[in-house]
Amino acid sequence: MLPAMDVRAGISTYALYKEEPSFSDPEFFHIEDIKSRARLFNWSISVHSHPRMYQLIYVASGQVRARIDDREYDTEGPFIFTIPPSVVHGFEFERDTLGYVITLSRVLLADEQLSRCSSSHEELMYSAQAIDLCEREDDQRFLDQTLNQLVNEYRSNAPGKQQLFEYLLFSLLIKLGRHLQNDQGQRSHDHYAKRYQQLCDLIEKYYRQHKPCQFYADELCTTTIGLNRACKAVSGKSAGDLIQDRLALEAQRMLIYSSAPISLIAYELGFADPAYFSRFFKRRVGSAPSAFRDHRERG
Repeated sequence: MLPAMDVRAGISTYALYKEEPSFSDPEFFHIEDIKSRARLFNWSISVHSHPRMYQLIYVASGQVRARIDDREYDTEGPFIFTIPPSVVHGFEFERDTLGYVITLSRVLLADEQLSRCSSSHEELMYSAQAIDLCEREDDQRFLDQTLNQLVNEYRSNAPGKQQLFEYLLFSLLIKLGRHLQNDQGQRSHDHYAKRYQQLCDLIEKYYRQHKPCQFYADELCTTTIGLNRACKAVSGKSAGDLIQDRLALEAQRMLIYSSAPISLIAYELGFADPAYFSRFFKRRVGSAPSAFRDHRERG
């Protein structure tokens, strides 16, 4: 069990933890395993920030409690945190936690090649992320292999060291960007599905009143654009189509299961003019109400 994180000591700024900032090397990068630094401080890294540095904290195994800006995480590896410059963060690691900390100059990450390669570049670079790798064995294997190669390049003095290091680093960041895209897609789909269901519930309540799309958008505290986007994502139809489809469905039911005159059905469904109802029905169903009823009675 990890102890509670103490944030009362205030927020310090460092290059590496407990090392004073240095602005002399714009191509700065540094890699070390979590154990090397965390055990010097009894596995507790107090809240701090890096004004000019970007960090990746990869927890391969072990429990960790993290505080990142106003969010707290209590999790275990495999897990990776991305910490953009100036984001306040602190960690309580379980003793003998395995993993790496990669620290990079934000100048290094300003490379246009990286932004072109990853559609999630902005989110990855400017907002902290917490990515669970527990059920992503292939991606964890890729991460482990890439990090091992990064460590080897960091420790070597082979020709082309920086170029290969950057290539490996960019491939790692692109992989993380894919996770963000997948997670965003799932969150968007879940959000759209919820909004779609809310709209369907409202349509069921108000479809006879012929409310416009703006009414439904206002009821759901969104815009007609947002409403249509959700409907398209889930059903492939616009909100207006869903409203009219529900009205047409009820008209078909009444024509099939009741002997009421078509004019009465029109009034029951909120149409002031039976002729307009007939035009609406033919446009949505493909035949006039009378022809539809006759066909169903004969069939």
